[in-house]
Amino acid sequence: MLSPVSVRGRLLAAFGTMVVLTTAVGGVGWFGLGETERALLSLQRDGLGNIALAMRMAELSTGLAARAPFITAIEATPGLDEERSQLELKLADLTGLVNRLPGLERASLHVPSDVPSLVRLAGRLDGTLRNLMDATGEAIAVRAEASAIRLGLERQRILGETLAGAAAKTFEHPGFEGAGTPPLPFSVLRLADRTRDAVSAALTTTSPADLSRWSAGFDADRRSLRAIDTAAPALAIMAPSLDQLLTVLDTQAAVFDIRTRQLGIEQRSRFLVAAANTLSVQLNREVESVTGAMQTAARSRGDATFSALSSGKASILALGALCALAAIAAAIYVMRDVAGNLRAVTQAMSALAGGDRQVSVPATGRPDEIGDLARAFSVFKENVAERDALARKLGENSRMLEAVFVNMNDGLSVFDETGRLVTWNPRFLDLNGFTPAEVAGRDLLELQRSLLRRGVSIRMLDGSSVDLEALTRLRTEQAVRCEHHFPDGRVVELHSSPMPSGGFITTYSDLTERKGIEKQLRHAQKMEAVGQLTGGIAHDFNNLLAAIMGNLQMIHDETSERDPVRGKALRALDAAERGATTIQRLLAFSRQQALQPQAVDLDGLVDGMLDLLAYGLGGSIVLKTALTPGLPPALVDPGQLENALLNLVVNARDALADGGTIVIATEAGKHNGEDAIVLSVRDDGCGMPPAVLSRVFEPFFTTKRFGRGSGLGLSMVYGFVRQSGGAIDIHSEDGVGTLVAMTFPAARPLPETLALPRDSGPVEGGRERILVVEDDPAVRTTTVDMLTALGYRAVPAASAEDALLLLNGTGFDLLFTDVILTGGMNGPALAAIAKVRQPTLQILFCSGYARDFLVESASLPLDINFIQKPYQKPLLATQIRSVLGAAPTTGRGRPETPALPGRA
Repeated sequence: MLSPVSVRGRLLAAFGTMVVLTTAVGGVGWFGLGETERALLSLQRDGLGNIALAMRMAELSTGLAARAPFITAIEATPGLDEERSQLELKLADLTGLVNRLPGLERASLHVPSDVPSLVRLAGRLDGTLRNLMDATGEAIAVRAEASAIRLGLERQRILGETLAGAAAKTFEHPGFEGAGTPPLPFSVLRLADRTRDAVSAALTTTSPADLSRWSAGFDADRRSLRAIDTAAPALAIMAPSLDQLLTVLDTQAAVFDIRTRQLGIEQRSRFLVAAANTLSVQLNREVESVTGAMQTAARSRGDATFSALSSGKASILALGALCALAAIAAAIYVMRDVAGNLRAVTQAMSALAGGDRQVSVPATGRPDEIGDLARAFSVFKENVAERDALARKLGENSRMLEAVFVNMNDGLSVFDETGRLVTWNPRFLDLNGFTPAEVAGRDLLELQRSLLRRGVSIRMLDGSSVDLEALTRLRTEQAVRCEHHFPDGRVVELHSSPMPSGGFITTYSDLTERKGIEKQLRHAQKMEAVGQLTGGIAHDFNNLLAAIMGNLQMIHDETSERDPVRGKALRALDAAERGATTIQRLLAFSRQQALQPQAVDLDGLVDGMLDLLAYGLGGSIVLKTALTPGLPPALVDPGQLENALLNLVVNARDALADGGTIVIATEAGKHNGEDAIVLSVRDDGCGMPPAVLSRVFEPFFTTKRFGRGSGLGLSMVYGFVRQSGGAIDIHSEDGVGTLVAMTFPAARPLPETLALPRDSGPVEGGRERILVVEDDPAVRTTTVDMLTALGYRAVPAASAEDALLLLNGTGFDLLFTDVILTGGMNGPALAAIAKVRQPTLQILFCSGYARDFLVESASLPLDINFIQKPYQKPLLATQIRSVLGAAPTTGRGRPETPALPGRA
């Protein structure tokens, strides 16, 4: 049972009185607020909702009118259909809004005539926009017909050129009467040109009068062309082309009607756009009238609501005064009894907080809540010792956190809500180059301006510049990341985050090393992409050169030594071979050339080339070597390595315009954790700036003047070294010199199948039957011609599917197929099926790609017979005889027999 002498009992009595009075105040307030709520609901239902409805209608009508110019600009049927669907939705929305207007309380709004006007205007706007959509659809259709006419103009131009060719032939014919005077066909051409000009002008004119004039001229010229008598000998040769021209002109005669319709549609569209805008303005005026009446009614209802609120406020104020008096009386009554004892307990707690652990606790014998508080304080006193131990532990943790703060790898700074630096760690000073005196008490803007004066650039992560003041404000609102770029090349990333208590905290991370690694990765990716591109280009050019060189070889072989064509063919063949050499350099860069790696003593190779290398250096350049004896052999193609070394020495020579020294050195090294040999070329020439150094391996990039270099030297070296399984590094400093180091793996045994057949002199052909599968028509025809000239019975096939059909009914001795074929099945897949059908069939592959690249990308086996495009007739004959066997045979391996007359 609650004791009346307890603090709680006395407080409850006082508070009970206050609750009664407060309840009365609440009742009065509830009643008043209920009246106010009903008034507001009435105002919202009868006034604001209708105003919003009217404003929505005005907004929707304005948006529909604004769509009118956009509709006229649509040029494709799909876009028109999509716009029509969206317009249907908006028109339906407008219709729904208009249909809701008759339900308004017109009597109170005094707008009995406005609503029907809105309905009529909305309906007219609906119809106008729908007509505009239809007009735009007609414009698209007419535009398509005009486009077809434009295509016909090109056909007419070609027919005109055909007529010109026919006229020239007639004029040059020896038996043509009147030779030496201009014949009639040139006048025909002038008529054809005039009709084409008339059609072109009709397609662009905007004047109906000009359109009529061009139409009359077109009809007159067409009648003149139709009246030409093609039975005359002079014109008989051009009769078919003239008939085609007249057919085209008959088709194009419709352009004038099409353009007339197009101009009419454009005029109608402009009228409909203007009408839509006018209707929108009228509709908005009607809506403003309705809205004004609604606002008048809303104001009257608002006045009634304010009256109800004033009455409720007076009642609540009177009862509130009574509550305040009751609260004051209860407080005086309670505080006289409670305050003294609470003061004594408070003083004891203050003494305990000051360190007095022997303080006595008063009022512990009281039976009320104050006694309970005193006894609880006694328990609190006993727990102080435990809290002291906990405080010592927290101090140790604080010291540990401080040590972490001081020694962490990233910089850290804390700014208050005004942007002033509060605390920082030493790493913050190191990364930004500050001293404690420079940052103490400084705000963020001052620190950033100090960095800018020292040449530091502040950028966002995407490289864009920043507004320092805007960036400072943003840091207090959300997480922000940016970068400091220092003049010495260092990059520091900043990550700021706002703190709940205000201000923000920023961490500083040194990204210099990571940025360097990312730059190297981007460069490697760029070089890989360029390599793939050049490899594809080289493959296509090899196909072209295969056809060119094969046909030139046959022209050379089939003409006599005194025939001037033979010399021209030989010169063209030499040029094609130089083109093939350039393609090989591109393949070298893209790591797709055919290599013959073997164990090579790099010291011996350098010694053997010294005379050749020194020959072209001149007297002002000294060539030195720094070779390391006893190095293991490197696994590399010696011919390609000699070419690469020669390229590097020539580049070094060009960098020594005033003389200097070139040093060729060898040493042991490591590559991918395995033993390797390093061959380097160093010069003390002009060096290269960073902008040039970053692009030295790009194909066709050169700093030499025009005609002095192709830009393929270093790119070929780059591709050759990478394809050989090694690495190439280049270091250069402007005005100091350049060092290029090539790293090659130590020698390992290679499969013998990688060796290409050696040239053993002229090789004769045979009578075997060969199936030639090649998807390039020019290469296919050239190859068949070369094989036929060698005596073979060559059968062409344009795809793997055609080849399989031929293999079903005919026996062949050799399948000569391209590795990469269009149509789905490639050369290796075709060869596998062919071997199953004809087990004795021999296989020879060819491709514009190198064998090594195909082994990696097309899963081509190493132990295959292969010849790379472009190939010449002697090499093709040698390779085919090597695959078929030295002794020529006839069909399916039988010995050769003399061919009978008329037999293939």
